[in-house]
Amino acid sequence: MEVQATGTGRIPHGVTMRRVFKRLAGFVLIPLTKWFLSKERTYKKAGLHLRVFPGVFHPGLFSSTTLLLEFLEEQGLKGSTFLELGCGTGLLSIAAARKGASVTASDMNPKAIENTRVNAEANGVHLDIVTSDLFTNLPPTLFDWIIINPPYYAKNPTTDADVAWYCGENFEYFEKLFKQLIPYRDSNIIMVLTQACDVRRIKAIAMKNGFQFETIREKESFFDERDFLFRVRGGS
Repeated sequence: MEVQATGTGRIPHGVTMRRVFKRLAGFVLIPLTKWFLSKERTYKKAGLHLRVFPGVFHPGLFSSTTLLLEFLEEQGLKGSTFLELGCGTGLLSIAAARKGASVTASDMNPKAIENTRVNAEANGVHLDIVTSDLFTNLPPTLFDWIIINPPYYAKNPTTDADVAWYCGENFEYFEKLFKQLIPYRDSNIIMVLTQACDVRRIKAIAMKNGFQFETIREKESFFDERDFLFRVRGGS
C-alpha cells in the first residue's frame, strides 16, 4: 500500500506503510533492546539452558541464530570438526558438541568467551574456546564445518559489544573474512544474513575472493524481513 500526504508530517512519495511502521517502531525497539541487553538474562532453547551476559549477543532476540540452529539439528555432525566464528553465548557450539562434533568456539569479545565457557560447563560439553579476531589466533587446522553469524551492519564498532553488530563502514569484517577463508574453501561454510543488511555488497566481496553463495534456506523474520542461510562455496 502506497501512502502520500501533504502538509505537516508529510510522508515522502513511495514510502510504504510497512516501512513507516518499521521506522517508528525502531525508536521504541532499539532503546528497549539496549536496556534488555544491559542486564544478565537466561535463555532456554533446544534443551539447553544458557546465561546471557551483558554485552553479549542474545540468541533469542533475533531469528538468525534460530535459523542456524534448526539447520544444524538436521545435520550429521558426529565425529566432525566444527568451528563457530563469533560464538557469543556458545549456543550453536554447545548444540554441535551435543551432536558429537569436536568443536572450536571463537570470539574476539572477552565477555563472549567467558559466557561460552560458563554455558559449556553448565550444559556438560567440552569446547575448545579461543579468543580470536577471525582466524588470527586459531590453530593451523582444517574444519569440516565453519558456521558464521556475522556482524553485517555498515558502521564502525566502538566497543567489544559492537563487534557482534557492526562490520565497519567499508565492510572491513567481510574483506578480512573472505581473504582468510581461502585456505578453508573445502569446508562446509554456512553463513546467515538478513534482508536488512547489504547482501549484494557482501556477495561482491565474497566473489572478489573466489567464493559464491548458494541459498539453502530462507525464513520470514521480524517485520516481514527475511533471513537467508547460505552455503559459501569455492575460493581460489
